[in-house]
Amino acid sequence: MGRAIDMEKDIDVLKLKLTKLENTVRGMVSKLDDLTEDMDELYEKSSKTKRIDLTEVKNENKKKETNNEGNDSSSKQSNKSNRKSKSKGK
Repeated sequence: MGRAIDMEKDIDVLKLKLTKLENTVRGMVSKLDDLTEDMDELYEKSSKTKRIDLTEVKNENKKKETNNEGNDSSSKQSNKSNRKSKSKGK
């Protein structure tokens, strides 16, 4: 009979441990659900946000600067050629 009593005690201990584990898993699932909802909300907010690639903006600014410099030099060159042609005529 002693073995049967020991086995019943062991079964009761295992039942208690199993109940604790089930409660722990339920709590973890609940927290994971909350985190998932939070992540969904963040994703929705981030998808509404307009993203700007700063490297593209910098590259566009550089292109504009080089185009402006090119225009300035071409106007200077045309002025020089006009001066030379006028001096040759005299």
